[in-house]
Amino acid sequence: MILEKEAKQFKDFESSTFVTTNQLSKILDKRNEFKEDLVRVFKTDEQETEILKIGNAKFLLESINDLDNQCEKIDIVSKIKDINLHKILEKEKAIFEIFSISNNFILSKNKSDLLIAETRYSAKNDLLDYYNFSKFANYCRDNDFDKLIDTIKNHLKSENADNIEEKSLRLVYKLDENTFYIRAITSSKDYRDFGINFSVFVALVALGRYVEESKNEVYIDNYVVDDSELYISFSMRNQVKVNKNLSLSFNLILENDEVKRNSVSFNGVFKLKFEDNDKFSEIYIRPRGLKTEDNNYPIDLLTFAHRGKVDSIFEKTKNLPKLIDFFISQVSEDAKKISDIKNPDDVKRFISEKISNSRKPEFKTHKAAIVKKLTSINVDNTFKLFELLREVEDLFEHDDVISRNFWRTKLYESLIERK
Repeated sequence: MILEKEAKQFKDFESSTFVTTNQLSKILDKRNEFKEDLVRVFKTDEQETEILKIGNAKFLLESINDLDNQCEKIDIVSKIKDINLHKILEKEKAIFEIFSISNNFILSKNKSDLLIAETRYSAKNDLLDYYNFSKFANYCRDNDFDKLIDTIKNHLKSENADNIEEKSLRLVYKLDENTFYIRAITSSKDYRDFGINFSVFVALVALGRYVEESKNEVYIDNYVVDDSELYISFSMRNQVKVNKNLSLSFNLILENDEVKRNSVSFNGVFKLKFEDNDKFSEIYIRPRGLKTEDNNYPIDLLTFAHRGKVDSIFEKTKNLPKLIDFFISQVSEDAKKISDIKNPDDVKRFISEKISNSRKPEFKTHKAAIVKKLTSINVDNTFKLFELLREVEDLFEHDDVISRNFWRTKLYESLIERK
């Protein structure tokens, strides 16, 4: 991590947290080459004020502006012969030397065309995996084989002395430290910076107009954002009655990793509300995606890569309202299976087994606590099952998006797909 995450969650919203298209467009002012195209295709005339009725959008924009004011992001292209390993560090970090720097901003801050910078996130592995050296480098580091690392490092430098193959690198300059970090190898030569600010602009304008057309209330109930990754949950107020006990509502999820190839995606999470007389309990489930006749597997509602034209992205977003309604209809029909549960305790054990057998690395630290919670009591009705599953959800930290999504997907499989 380079910057500390901005993470917030909300139970509700006030109209004072709406934003205008004028306010939204300001997040495009900093190094965004697409502002003119976005304003043109989405018809957000800066001379007019359009209110986007998305609750808590004000706080999201404040967080993004705060992060933007802490760093500069720079994309450069370097030849392999000009990227050399300098030192292996702990915790999947390394220091690299980048020669023949020509970027004016880097030269103004670094005062040299040789940049020495640490890696963050997966950049160390991505760079060393080019040589199939990453895991072995860790082995050498852990066993204090420094001389062997130096020997291999010098060999690679010699072998690549004439290697003119190019790599695109994302660098982040942290202002308060006056320090450059190597964030990642970006997707490809045709990479376009459809980053966090870009995707937030697209989402808020598209959803703001969806609100006007559908008369549904939409608000941000939680988000997590840092220097290059974004997760936003847009909660929709309207509920669909599945049967006398069960209803559901929809959360549209926007995720964006600025440096991955196909990483701007809209998908969905569903909140299930189970009522038993005067009591009710709520849980979240996450389908893997939308099921269509044209695909053999679930797909995201909408996704676009970091390449192409703004006009084509706009054309895709025009389908978002229909996709949302179709997804809600599809899962509402699937959710009827929950009412057919005959033995909730068997379902609980099934979920516990799925968690015990899961192999997702990020989820390992949670497995013992979840299984302990699931096996702590017997459940003899669906309401008690919902209450227990809700308590498991409370075990996750708010900003632990990966683990929480994994849990919700397992619930969907267990309660509806039963696989």
